[in-house]
Amino acid sequence: MKRFRFSLQKVLDLRTFAEEQAKLALAAAISEADKIKNELKEIARKKVKANKERSSCSDFTEHIVIEKYITRLELRKEELLEELVQAELIVEEKRKAFREAMKERKVLSNLREKKYAEYKKDYNRSLEIELDDINQSKYAKFEIEQNNS
Repeated sequence: MKRFRFSLQKVLDLRTFAEEQAKLALAAAISEADKIKNELKEIARKKVKANKERSSCSDFTEHIVIEKYITRLELRKEELLEELVQAELIVEEKRKAFREAMKERKVLSNLREKKYAEYKKDYNRSLEIELDDINQSKYAKFEIEQNNS
């Protein structure tokens, strides 16, 4: 019997590739969102440190410099929060695209598995028939030899 060949294998390969690409795009989007979150944490850490310095500061000019620094940190925090919202939207978009690509690939994978199961069933059936034929011919030879003796 000929070997198993899935007629839509090239399409399955393309869908598998598309799924991998969608997975990589999702990972990149998540990485970007995480980068923004880390930067927000760093700003929060810097702000806590600046507030401690401000409370222990006795010089008026230094106090104003620290105030301006804290204000700049707040502005950067607001910018990053806006960027994070955009990044999260992109993550959701990429996640949706990945789920869709995965679903499309899985449909073909399931079809391939079903076709392979049918192939195995047919192969086993033909193998069983072939073995039965061999056994019957051996038995017939044995019977002929027994009758001739």
